[in-house]
Formats: sequence, C-alpha cells, structure tokens
Amino acid sequence: MSRPSLLKSRSFQILIGLAVTVACLAWALWMVKSGRPWADVFHEIATAFEQADYRTLVFMWVILAVFYWIKAYRWRLLLKPVGDFDATLDLLPPLMAGFAGNNIFPLRLGELIRVVLFSRTHRVPMSTSLATVAVERILDALTILVLLAIGVSQLDYVDPDVSTTLKTGGVLFSAVAACIVVYLIWTQPFLRFAAWCVAHVPLVPARFGQKALGMLETGSVGLVALKRGGLLGGIVLTSIAQWLLNALYIACAVWAFRIQLPWEGALVLMGVVAFGVAVPSVPGFFGVMQFWFVVVLKMYPISPDRIFAASIYYQLSQFVPVTLIGVLYISRLGFRMADVQPGAPAEPIPSPPPPGAASN
Repeated sequence: MSRPSLLKSRSFQILIGLAVTVACLAWALWMVKSGRPWADVFHEIATAFEQADYRTLVFMWVILAVFYWIKAYRWRLLLKPVGDFDATLDLLPPLMAGFAGNNIFPLRLGELIRVVLFSRTHRVPMSTSLATVAVERILDALTILVLLAIGVSQLDYVDPDVSTTLKTGGVLFSAVAACIVVYLIWTQPFLRFAAWCVAHVPLVPARFGQKALGMLETGSVGLVALKRGGLLGGIVLTSIAQWLLNALYIACAVWAFRIQLPWEGALVLMGVVAFGVAVPSVPGFFGVMQFWFVVVLKMYPISPDRIFAASIYYQLSQFVPVTLIGVLYISRLGFRMADVQPGAPAEPIPSPPPPGAASN
C-alpha cells in the first residue's frame, strides 16, 4: 500500500491545528499587551477574574441546556421523513457525545462519533444521518450570516479599518448566503452547476472541489424535510432560536466581567466566533476563541484584559459541562474509537433502554 501524502496525513493536520492555536493565542495576547509589561497584563487578567460575577453561570447553563435541546429537536425534524425519534431520549445523547468528541479528539471527529452512535443505535443508514448533519451545517451557516448582517447593520461606529473589513466580509457573506438559498430551493440545478465549476473552473484545487461537491451531494439527501411546509417552518424557527440563544450566552459571559455589550455587538461577536472556529485548531478551539474575542471587541472602549478573561470564561463555561455530559453518553452507548476507523465492523452498538422505558 502506498503511504499517504504529508498534506493528507492526520499527524500533519494535527500539527497545523496546533500551530494555528499557538499563533492565535500569541496574537491575542500581543493585542492585549499593547506595550505593557507582561506582569501587568497577567495581573490585570487575574484581577478581572477576581471581580467577575459568577452568578451568571447558573443562567448561562440554563441557556446552554435549552440550546442543545433545541438543536436535538431540529435534528428530529430533519429526521422526520426517516422516523419519529424522541429529541431527548434518542437524539440528545449522540448529539452531546459528538460535541464532547469535538472537545476531546482532533480533526473534529465528534461529527463522525455522533453519526456512528445514532446510526448504529437506531438502525438508520449512515448516509442518511450524514445528510441531515450536512443540512444542519448549511442551515446554521445561513442563519448565522443573517444574524451577523443584522448586527453589523446596527453598529453605530466602527473604526475605518474594521469597517472596510466588515464591508468586504459582508459582500462575501451575502454571496455565500445567496448560494445557500439557491442550493436549498433549486438543489439539483445547483449541484449540476457546482459539478461543472469543479470540472472547468480552476479557481480551487480539484481535490478540495470534489470534497465540497461530495458534501453538497450528501446534504441533498437530507433536504427531504425542507420540502414539507410544516417541517420547514419548525426547522427555520429552531435554527433562529438556537443562535439567538448563543448570542445571549455570549452576552452573559461578557456581562459577568462588567462589559456592557450592546445586542448588536453580541450578534457580531457570535457570528464571527461561529465562523472563526472553522479554522484548524486544537480540540475545544482554545486560542482561536480568544483571538476572535479580542479582534471583535476591540472596536469598543473596553479593557482588553477583561475581554481576554471573558473569552476564557465563555469557553470553559460550556467546554466543561458539554464534555462531561458527552463523555457520560459515550460511555453509556458503548462507543469505541475503532468505530470511526476505516473498515470498522458494521454491527450495531447495543442501545441501553432509558429509565422506565423499553429499548428501541
């Protein structure tokens, strides 16, 4: 067997993620430093943690629980053409296991963990599960783009350099949003056009184009639920609700550090962070999260030390509970890392019955 190329090897991709994380963290700290001695910077960050209002944590965890339940309920709607699953008992466990996997394992293996656990537990083809997850990502991207555009349009004052970047990004985001809408409504013509572009337009590497086209084709299988009016309304509403909750969660995290962030700022920060963590990084997006917090909030007259501290608070407040709950579900569902390796056996993972109910 031929050895995989360096660029495709997992070790190389993990190293790239680590390098990006270190670079983002160093850059964020350098922006916070602003010419001051490092001792003063770390002292101010520690002071920000000492003065933080941790009573917000209870409210934030309530928001977090509702956020993930809504996400599970939206997944239920997308899976409705396949079967009637319970959002809490059937879908929340693999969903949380997947997010915990993203927090623990490199290369975002959590998505595959989620698909494997659900498909083998409920005897649903993996291609179908993958299709619904792909549609989720597309819906999330479109929803975040809309909310980000609303937030940017309401900003009172933006530094000219930042304004130019936002305007450029707005044009690109609008183009992406338009493509997503066309894909959702006119799926097959869009796929034919995308295939033609991959074959004849040398703007992107062929390998990347084929991979993107494959994802779009997989996602088209999961668009069945969007063709039903009743389901479509619920899917749209749950998509908007969960990302508004995410923005509220961010606002609570920064409020805990005495940062008065207006609602439009919370939308902008939510949108930038949601897209910003797509870059390669270590599990949990450490370093990358701090970088985007500092970059976005520097347009406000806010202490950079408190911004940096708030980013850590925001990240850990969800990283810890999501990882603990997800690991519990991973253990309960009998997951093994061999289940996501090529050539893994196809036998279903036994599903333990929920308390007081019969097994599926």
